[in-house]
Order: sequence, then structure tokens, then C-alpha cells
Amino acid sequence: MPEADRSPKISPELGLPAQELGIVPPERVDLIPEEELRNLLLQTNPKAMRDLDLIEKGVENFFLFSQSPFALAKFEQLQFLKPADLTYFENKNGFVLYQYMFVSEETKELGLSNVVLRPASRKSEQVQKIKLACLAQSASAFLQFIHRRDFILMEKKNSGELREWVQRQYINTDEKGNPVDFQDSKNLALSMRNLITFSMESFLQRNLKLNEEILGTFVSILSKKQPEIAEFLAQIKTEGDAITALERRGNRPPLLQLHPEFHLVQPSLDELINDSSPDSKTGAANEETEMEIVYEIFISLARRILVHLLPAEQTSWIQSDGMMQGSEFLAELRRHPAFTSGKNWEGSDLFLQAFEVLIQSMNSLSALRKESLVNLAFTDIVIRIRETKEPLVVDQNSIKLKDGAIQAAGLNKAEILDQILEKIKSRNDILKREKTTGSAPGLLTLALENVIPAFLYNKDKRTSVHNLIRKNGQAKGIYAFLREVTEGVDSEVAIDEQLRLSKAISEWEKETEKQKRKAEQDSKSWIVRLLEWILGLFGIAVASTEKKDFEILDDSIGSTKSAQKQASPKSETAEPQAKRKKSLGVIVGPKEKSLLIPPKLQKVIDYVDRNNNGLIWLDEVVNTVASPEFGKDKVADLIYYDQKRRYIEIRSMNSVRHVFIRKELEFDSAWLDSVLEYLENVTAKNPEFAALADTLRKFREE
Repeated sequence: MPEADRSPKISPELGLPAQELGIVPPERVDLIPEEELRNLLLQTNPKAMRDLDLIEKGVENFFLFSQSPFALAKFEQLQFLKPADLTYFENKNGFVLYQYMFVSEETKELGLSNVVLRPASRKSEQVQKIKLACLAQSASAFLQFIHRRDFILMEKKNSGELREWVQRQYINTDEKGNPVDFQDSKNLALSMRNLITFSMESFLQRNLKLNEEILGTFVSILSKKQPEIAEFLAQIKTEGDAITALERRGNRPPLLQLHPEFHLVQPSLDELINDSSPDSKTGAANEETEMEIVYEIFISLARRILVHLLPAEQTSWIQSDGMMQGSEFLAELRRHPAFTSGKNWEGSDLFLQAFEVLIQSMNSLSALRKESLVNLAFTDIVIRIRETKEPLVVDQNSIKLKDGAIQAAGLNKAEILDQILEKIKSRNDILKREKTTGSAPGLLTLALENVIPAFLYNKDKRTSVHNLIRKNGQAKGIYAFLREVTEGVDSEVAIDEQLRLSKAISEWEKETEKQKRKAEQDSKSWIVRLLEWILGLFGIAVASTEKKDFEILDDSIGSTKSAQKQASPKSETAEPQAKRKKSLGVIVGPKEKSLLIPPKLQKVIDYVDRNNNGLIWLDEVVNTVASPEFGKDKVADLIYYDQKRRYIEIRSMNSVRHVFIRKELEFDSAWLDSVLEYLENVTAKNPEFAALADTLRKFREE
């Protein structure tokens, strides 16, 4: 069951309209009618009709199972239609062929699925939606691949094998596949063009045969920044490793564009930062990243090209090795007419473009390492804030980086802390205030998600939690986290949490009042206390005065009773709820007639529920259970009078086809959208679904 809106989210801010991405060409129209397609299929192979049903079922399952590309029909699943047939029918606008990448569970390597699309609705918008999901799946799979690749690079780096590994990625061969000598001057032009083998495009085309149009779109997406990619991935179920690979690049895109057909994987935070002191034998080599080694190969090739092009008397300024002359090499190559003309140096313009981007990246590497170090420390602190179920002080002692790594980046702990504190202050999911102990800068922090656990389990810090909430703009403090819960609607966990919170607040108020009275007594002189004691012997009470500076005894505490009533599910004096949206027109059986659903029938109901995206068709339940004990009327009564009151009946459908849904789905907008999309693709073959779609659509729009 979808827990959130799974429809593709291409926001205007992303700058990723589908037509600009090439996902659906502007000239694309709705697919041809089914009758026309069937006539074409009959001309080739009558049995191909079975494959057509499989293709349409795949699209139906795509919308049924949270828009998963894995549900689509793959080439190898078709029995009668061959790839050549599929291409022919695509040209006739009968099918759409597409691809998506995945990570094999067995080998953990990238794989490619070729799929056939044909929504029963035939609408181009739905084809676009499926293509978007396939692209998101490909991006997710490639990020998982990058995550695994990061570990491989770190292992190579730590063992001193990274340079050799990177050089093996350079496939310097001629058209026949014969190795080309990099040192031979007559091979320089070919060796220059072969630098493209370092690119991700070359890797994907060599290993997967990814369609060029899809490849270009996919690479364009991964060249954008983390928030844009994360939002694009939100339309599918994304593996945690993919998100981690994004986060490990900070604010940088996963791919760096050297030119439109040449992208490199950006170094991860770990790759940019050497957390240990460099080996005295290998020196700074341990600090190198994959990208820096690629840059060295560019430098080396540029040096050899210049030595080859320039007269001997004009090459004295060229150093025999080193990395310091990249900008000079670039400028000289741009000035040389023989090189830039392209006649004998085909691809020289792309080489110069890529070389320039690499030089710029190397020049900014120091700043990137500083940024990466700060991001690494910040990420570590945020993880600790979210894992800690109590307020946590963030100061210099919170920075868990080795001194050698900090010094190598040209920073100190004070500079890192300043940037971390600024980042924390910009987060809405973390409560914070300036720490009050000591003179050193720092923040007292608490993750918003941990407010209730922190208040429940840290009795001595309840006042601190309450005040921390108030300091972050919520005047009610901890009372803002009390909410109304209802049995049968809210989960048992939510109800239990609210009851415990209500009880904890009551205990805290009593303890606070007790501390207040003690503070008042301690502030009085012994003469005043003696006088009050003597007056008390005669039954004369002395009115106490509240201290004006006692922070937590504010108006919010005076509302404890009403707040606790609101938190209790059994409260009969709770304030009336806001007027709810008109019901879908369903009725659940009265409690006095409640019936217990047998386990055997319950399993079938749950199966039909899962198999139909939350729609519990009565006839499907009866047919699946296949028992004379459970006739149609008996099953209808058991669901209708369910003891736990979990189901509601869509009464308007009774004259068409009897259907129930789970109670919590009635006002779930994400579920409504998902089901409507699913129904639209099966309406042609199941006319009764049209009535249900109309009912749900009217309810959604009211």
C-alpha cells in the first residue's frame, strides 16, 4: 500500500520538464487504438496477442505496485514477439520500448532491463510517467553502483593500488582493438581521443549497451545537485545506498561534466579527505583521488603533444614532469593552429574543453577538501543528534576528526565549529539554543523527532526540553506535542505514547510546583518561617507569592487539564473536532453486532487487499477462499460487522460490484491518487471500474 504520494514529482524549481529531458518527444501522441494494434499483430503472429496481454498487464502492475519499473514486461518474458517485431510495432506507434538499470542481488553489478510499454489508456502522459520512473530507477541503481565503487577506490587507495587501477580504466586501443603505445608520437591523436574511455558514458555503453537517448537524459539528471536528484528519486522506492552515495558528495553533483559526452564520478567526501597521516614512503600520493590521477594523464598527454608540435628550440619552458603547468599547456595548445584546426587532431576541441574543466577542478580542490571536511564533521554530528534521545551540546569537543586531517586541509577546530553551528542553525528539524555553560561557543541541540522520548526518559532534563522547544518559536513548549488520539483510528503505539506523555507532563508539573515551593521557602529568612509556623498553629495560612522569574510556570502549564484530556483517547469531554470532509458514503456495522473474522478468511481478505492496491472486492474474496462455509452473504456480513471495525463499504458501488476498503484509506489522498491511476489503466477491460473511479474522483474533488 503506498504510504505517500508516489506520483512523479518534477517541480518547476528542478528545471527538468519532461520534454527538455527528451523523455517524451514533443511529437509523441497517444498510442494507436487496441483494435488497430491487434490487426497489425494478427498479420505477423496470431499468438502475439498473448504477449500484448502480458505487456498491458505489466503496465497495470506498474501502477498497482507503487510505480515500480520491475513490474513492466521485459523482452525476455515475451514468447512470440522478437526484438525486431517490437521495433516494427514501436515505429507504428503501437508500443514504446524503454530501458532501466538495476543492481543484481547476486553479483551486486549493474544490469539492464529492456521493457515494453503500452498503457491500456494509451495516453502519452502515462507513458511519460513510466519513463520517468525508469529513469529514476536507473539513477538509483547507478548511485548504488557508485556507493560500492567508493569502497573499492578507498581499498585501492589504502593499499597503494589506486593509480594502477585508474590507469587500467584507460582503454588505449585502435579500431581493431590492438593496444596503442602512449609514448609513440604518431599515436598521440588517437591516444587523446581514447581519453573518453575514462567517462561514465563509455563505461555504460561498453558494459550495458544503454540507449544513447536514455544515457544522455540519465547523465543529465545525475549532473544536478543533491536536492534536485533526491526529489527526482522520490517517485520510486530508493535503496539507502543510493541516498548515501548522494550524501557523500556534499553539495556537489555525483557526476562532473568535462564536456557533454564526458562525465567523471565526483570524489566522495572520504576520497577527498585522508583521515590518517600519509605514509612516509609514498608521501602525498596517498592523498590523490581518482580525478587527480586522470588529470595527471591529461597533463602527461598535453606535454607530449606540445613537445611533438613545437620546434625543439621552443620547448625549453616545458618541464619534464610535474603538475604545475596545466594552465600553460592549455593556453599554448589553444594558440597552436595545427592543433585547433582539427584536420590532423580530430577531437582536439573536446580535449581542450575537458582539460579546462579538470584544471578548474584541481584549482578548487583545496576549497573542496575544506568543504568536505566540514561536511564530514557536520554529518557525523547530525547523526549523533538524531541518535541521542536527550539534549546534546555541540562544541569543539563534538568534532571527531583527526588533527592531521584538519591540519592537512588548512583549517582548525574553531573554523570548522563556526561552519557547523551555522549549518545547524539553518536546520528546521533540529531544536537549538546557545549553550549557557562556559565561555566557548556552542549550541544545545535536540532532534525534533526525539522530543517526546527525551521528555519521557530524562526526568531531570524535562524543564530543559520544554524551554528548548519554546526557544525555537513554539510558545506552548512540550504541550504542543500533545494531540488528540482516538481508539480504532490511531495506532496503539501512538495512543500509548500520548498517554505516557500526558502522565509525564503531570509528574513534571507536580515536581516543578514542589521545587517552586521549596525555592520560595529557602528564600525566606528564618524569622519569617518561624512566624508562619506559629501562625499555622492557630490555623492562619499565609498566602504565597509566585516568583515572576520562574520560567516554566507560565500560562501553558495552567492548561494542563485540557491538554491531558485532549491526549486521552477515552476522554468524553474533549473539544469537538473540526468539521471533517464528507464521508465516501460508507457504513460500518454497529458494535452490538460485531463478528470475529476467522483467521483463514482474514488471510484471504489481506491477500485480495494487497493484490488490488487496497480494494477488497467481495466476489474475489469468496472465489479465493473457495469454501461452502463462506458464501457471499456470510463473507459480506463478517467484513461489514468486523469486531475491530477495520473496513468500510462503498455503498454507491453495491449495484455494480460489492467492494470494501480499509477504514484508514478513506482520507488518504496518496492512496486515492494511486488507485485512480491504476483504475484508469484497467477500465477498458473492467467496465465496473469506471463506476468506482467516478465515485473516488468525486470524493477527492469535493
